[in-house]
Amino acid sequence: MEGFSFHLSGYALQPRADLAARLVDRCLTARVQGLEASRISIGGGLPISYTDADSWHGFLAAQNSGHYHAGRTFHTGDFYPYYSPAAGADALAALLTTRPEGHGAPLSSVLGDAGVTLLLEPGRALLHQAGATVFRIQGVKERDGYRILTVDGTSLSLSEQWFNSEYLPDPVLVPRDRDAEEGTFPASVGAATCLESDMPTWRKIPFRRRPRTGDLLVYPNTAGYQMDSNESPFHDLAIPPKIVVDHTDRPRPRWRMDRHFT
Repeated sequence: MEGFSFHLSGYALQPRADLAARLVDRCLTARVQGLEASRISIGGGLPISYTDADSWHGFLAAQNSGHYHAGRTFHTGDFYPYYSPAAGADALAALLTTRPEGHGAPLSSVLGDAGVTLLLEPGRALLHQAGATVFRIQGVKERDGYRILTVDGTSLSLSEQWFNSEYLPDPVLVPRDRDAEEGTFPASVGAATCLESDMPTWRKIPFRRRPRTGDLLVYPNTAGYQMDSNESPFHDLAIPPKIVVDHTDRPRPRWRMDRHFT
């Protein structure tokens, strides 16, 4: 028996530090019983900032059901925190300096004094600014004041929707033709299945060019949200192919199909 583990939803530091210290106490108790108990795992992940504090809090204060298809309502607590005052490695450092409840020293000291190794799953923090997901627009449906773009993919490709939330980075429209009409064209994005809830984007994105069939929608920064485990061919849709872009030690980027894709 090597130790104990837990997983907490959310990214608050104090509850993680409190529970980590409790598991350290359990390790000490287990050792008295002759067990190794030398490590604890606090699960994942570490938050990542995708925008600045003012933009994030401004969005949370302004967003309402009128901004979403079908009047969908999202509470501020439903969203992944796209801004965090401590992100990535800084979040881990902040956790280690947090003082657990009932202790007079930070978590790092609690771990060190007990000789307990801390394990964690960085998750999407390892994939910041990596990956993009590309959908082709298959059709455009006019609504009252906005459009629904249907694409050749599903919301299962963006895991925030699977968690009853919304992936908030705006997709980039890549027009098929250079002469696409310019202006402001609000549109939400519907997927290819028969499910009414299958929406890659519920928000009405204010595209600067008129979206048309054959155009591409490119969702940025999706490496940490692309969930192969959620995707399946049960709707007779092909599993999306994966393309690897390699720009290390090369004068220009090279791409290839993922050899491990099946």
